[in-house]
Amino acid sequence: MDRRDRARAIAAWRALVLGLLVGCAARAPCQRPIAVARLDRPPAIDGALDDAAWQRATRFAAFKTLHPRAGQEPSESTEVYLAYDRRVLYVGVRSVDRAADSIRAEATAADDVWREDWTAFCLDPQDQGLDAYFFLVTPSGFAMTGVLAADGRPVQRVERAWSRAARRTADGYTVEMAIPFAQLPYRLGDSVRMTFKVARAIARRDEEADFPAFDLDRPHVAQFQPILLTGIAASTVPDGQPLFDARAVYHEKVERLARSGDSTMEGRVAAWGEASVYDYLVFPSRPLRPSTTPHRFPRRADAAAVAVRFAGLEYLPNRPIADLDAFLTRTQTTSFIVIHRDTVVYERYFNGWGPDSIFTSFSVAKAFVSTLVGIAIDRGLIHSIDDSITRYIPELAERDRRFARITVRDLLRMASGLRYADGEEPFDDRWTYLAPDLRRAALEHATIVEAPGTRWRYNNYNPLLIGMMLERVSGRSVTDLLQDWLWSSLGMERAGSWSLDSRAHGFEKMESGINARPMDFAKLGALYLHDGRWHGRQILPASWVHEATQPWPDPPGYYGDQGFFGSGGHYFGYFWWGDTRAGGASDFHTVGNRGQYVWCSPRKHLVIVRTGMEFGVGSGTWLRLFRELADGL
Repeated sequence: MDRRDRARAIAAWRALVLGLLVGCAARAPCQRPIAVARLDRPPAIDGALDDAAWQRATRFAAFKTLHPRAGQEPSESTEVYLAYDRRVLYVGVRSVDRAADSIRAEATAADDVWREDWTAFCLDPQDQGLDAYFFLVTPSGFAMTGVLAADGRPVQRVERAWSRAARRTADGYTVEMAIPFAQLPYRLGDSVRMTFKVARAIARRDEEADFPAFDLDRPHVAQFQPILLTGIAASTVPDGQPLFDARAVYHEKVERLARSGDSTMEGRVAAWGEASVYDYLVFPSRPLRPSTTPHRFPRRADAAAVAVRFAGLEYLPNRPIADLDAFLTRTQTTSFIVIHRDTVVYERYFNGWGPDSIFTSFSVAKAFVSTLVGIAIDRGLIHSIDDSITRYIPELAERDRRFARITVRDLLRMASGLRYADGEEPFDDRWTYLAPDLRRAALEHATIVEAPGTRWRYNNYNPLLIGMMLERVSGRSVTDLLQDWLWSSLGMERAGSWSLDSRAHGFEKMESGINARPMDFAKLGALYLHDGRWHGRQILPASWVHEATQPWPDPPGYYGDQGFFGSGGHYFGYFWWGDTRAGGASDFHTVGNRGQYVWCSPRKHLVIVRTGMEFGVGSGTWLRLFRELADGL
């Protein structure tokens, strides 16, 4: 993955976690479905686009740029032709390029495609706005198929049987595709509604143009153009299942690790790829033992009532959930738990996962880290949350005296003033996730760029520095602290682990990597709803719970222009995210990559845990659904 690819991947992740936090809130105009031309005779798939069948096809040409700036007129024109018969969907694309000799088309491997010119036809055969297939062809004819997540990110390569051909021309290139319906999941009816987009990349300009045009503040796949198809053959695969399979991604990663190794940063970058819910199997780890006095929440099966409350809620404009279990399956959810007044009222597992499966936390781990800091202060190991971090890591001041101005509180509130480059070198998110020596990465790469306490910026160096502090004040590993201070005390029922940077350096992945059963994650939320008290024992000071989760009087411009915060009613505490509620305690949650949540409502005494292989829908949609469920209780 080169610099451009990495920048786009990071931009997509930030859009998912921040931009899409509010993207689903706005209602969008409905696109009218278009009846596509039906053919009596199929076109020849030879790349020429000169077959008479294409004269009858439905034409689309209103492309707009998606990158580098959305909504602009493309530098070159593109036309798309769609048609179908009973068994096959036909796609033709004419890509004009006035500098045809500058087209890049040399890829012979899938990892090289993103650096070249290409055309991709993307199809949501179930018309649910949750994921889509893509069928990609380069001007030289190299092709691959894969899956897009709800936010438009390519998340996996898959194999599909389809015909395609490409042909270079004097003024660009043409592509033809024939995609059999039988291998697409959809529910057959008198007519079948699917949605599509076509994307075209011009590598030398770092440009992508799409039809239809996209609003970056709205969910991506949900903006595809609807089409109507009649009289098509039945599918041979079941609908209602996610298109993405995280297990296949894991096996690909293991194969790459075997080739590249994981002892160096270069080897890890080459092999690891994007973070996966199976990364706990790839990183080494320290074990967490189950408690000798396990806590089991009482149960009052009320799944039907929970499902009824969700049924009328909309996950996209004008799209109600209807069937909760089906929705959770389609959104690549692996577990969903609702605990109301300390009683489990809903607990279900999906997509091949069960109550004893291991789930990695990703950034949900940060809430555990925040809790450990609160306990360390209560025990006198850390003197004060307002201490300078150089009191505990003095070598930082030797490199830059300004580190002395950063406090423990600044780290917890993501206002440290440290650089965090996420779209250009040095790719700090890469270092904080993959470095084989995370202590060294934090000490050498953390760089001050502004005054601490003045601006919020999500930064994974912060939890790494906190982990080093916890090690030094206790003389123990952070896993040991979690075991003694929380895991055993909260009565965790099952064994877990905390992923490490490497066997050689043995430092916990403080920004992520607590691996456990979701019911044990729920206990952290329950502890906070009880103001830090558990079975008559004050594990965490109630004052810490309040400071960590409730609104702060932040200075003007603290969150910049990010609408999720400020006017959006949200804020950030001590590694907890908050949602302001008028006239009472605010809701709060912790969220991890791929859609892991522990969401808490003090007013309703409600904990919701959701884990998944992907977000499935925008993070803002999950938060809204959690809140609307709470409002109905």
